Amino acid sequence: MRVRTQHRALLAATTAVLALGLTACNGSDKAAPAPAGQATTPAAGQQADASAPATTGGAAAQSGGSSETPVTTPAPAKAAQKTTGGTGASTGTGSGTGTGSGTSKGSGTAKAGNSSKNTEEYAYKHPCAMTNLTVNVRQGGGSLRVIEVTNKGATACGLDLLPAVDLGLSTSADRSGNIHPLVPSGIGGPDHALLAGTKAYAVLDLAGKAGGTGKKVDEINVLVSPSHMPNADTRNFAIGAGARVAVPKLGLYRDNVADATASMKQADITQS
Repeated sequence: MRVRTQHRALLAATTAVLALGLTACNGSDKAAPAPAGQATTPAAGQQADASAPATTGGAAAQSGGSSETPVTTPAPAKAAQKTTGGTGASTGTGSGTGTGSGTSKGSGTAKAGNSSKNTEEYAYKHPCAMTNLTVNVRQGGGSLRVIEVTNKGATACGLDLLPAVDLGLSTSADRSGNIHPLVPSGIGGPDHALLAGTKAYAVLDLAGKAGGTGKKVDEINVLVSPSHMPNADTRNFAIGAGARVAVPKLGLYRDNVADATASMKQADITQS
């Protein structure tokens, strides 16, 4: 009986030793991560391992861990690029504003230059050239004809006080016998100022057109500014077949037809 009791006691002791050995092995395996700074309890250690990638990235970067560095380092660099881009956009806007200002100044200067050359004073010193004028003769009323001169140039110019006019036949080579109208006497003074884009009017009364005892004519010859232009600038205008003229009258240049008609009625001497 003692032998069996001792044998059982020995088996129990051996079992206990094996159990302790297994426990010690398990304990050493679970305690291995402790030196890396983890919690000493197995449960805490497991929780720390599961959350480490999300919460300990900063610590890993400070200890020289290469896996975390590429994630955290580029972030400041991207922020710097956005800031630089914003500065560049602001500079570009400033440059555009400067250009707009320059364009506005240029436009104002051009207008001032044109107005200084479109005055009566400028016209008195700058006679009109035929290249800057257009001339037309149109029906007035009854025996009246309106001579209309337009300044198509960009500056003012000066005309003689009245045009040189004669009437004759378009088929005649000799115009020495053409009729010259009566004009107002006692005229004088500066040229007629013709501003850019405006018109001057002179009225001619044929006095006896469409039959009568006057001389037969079919053409009006007009030199708009005889003291400033050569005879080659004379323009010819048809009157119509069968016209007869006795004592035509011509008035001075005026800014409207009514005033030009009133001037024509004062004609009393023959234009030379």
